[in-house]
Amino acid sequence: MEFANPFDAPGRWYKGNLHTHTTESDGRRSPEEAMRLYREAGYDFLAITDHGKVTDIGSRAPDDLLLLLGVEFDGDQSDVGDSYHIVGFGLAKADKLPPEMTAPAAIEWIRAHGGEAVVAHPYWSGLVVSDLAKCREALGVEVFNTTCHLMLGKGHSSVIWDDLLARRMRAWGLAVDDCHGDADATTARVIVKAQKLSREAIMAALRRGLFYSSYGPQFEGISLAGDVLTVRTSPVIEINFVGQGRRGDHLDARPGEFLTEASYKLSGHELYIRVECRDAAGCWAWSNPVIWR
Repeated sequence: MEFANPFDAPGRWYKGNLHTHTTESDGRRSPEEAMRLYREAGYDFLAITDHGKVTDIGSRAPDDLLLLLGVEFDGDQSDVGDSYHIVGFGLAKADKLPPEMTAPAAIEWIRAHGGEAVVAHPYWSGLVVSDLAKCREALGVEVFNTTCHLMLGKGHSSVIWDDLLARRMRAWGLAVDDCHGDADATTARVIVKAQKLSREAIMAALRRGLFYSSYGPQFEGISLAGDVLTVRTSPVIEINFVGQGRRGDHLDARPGEFLTEASYKLSGHELYIRVECRDAAGCWAWSNPVIWR
């Protein structure tokens, strides 16, 4: 059994957004404006992921904001007729992109250039599990995408994520903004536990799953004592322990009250358990799978 627990890892917490567009593709802000907006909102790192190109900021990033080079690959037809979007971040350098790529080839290119790939907005893209099965080398999927939530109400992809996890495909879940304009900015984030604010440290923590995702609540602690998994959160009205099939549990706060802690006793038959919570505003946070067999 594995237990990827960022609360036990050394280091400190850093907040970042890993899917951002600028005027270099179809965003409304210049790279400088986007970086300033996220820094003023308290973000520590930001990936610029313009469509079809690696936007090279050079030395224009603020001293107190870590910029990760990134890209969004569009195209490659899925099994039901829509297209994949693959987001890459943490690239070692800006490089020219090949003209056309399949989703697996895009993931391979991103990893060969020092980054990691994530399947973007799978619910919005209409992807099915056969599509995701072709992306086994991706770091994970976007469990929440602010733009897709505001555009079509298709920002949540946790069911697709669970389908992958139940098939023993290791995948982390990331909440991102996919920022293009105003309403979809500085909302979602990944909260990463890393040794320091550097490309190498942040990418190492992301690869290990030492983070949680949110667009509202906070996780305050996760611990395992024997066969009891306990989570502490900011005040929320719902906490779910989610495993494959019928494994897991659901807890609601009483009317007018809040939950800040919940526990789940493992049965021994869970392939994985992840934790999610919802606050009174209807916003969610997700842990990565903290138990893996």
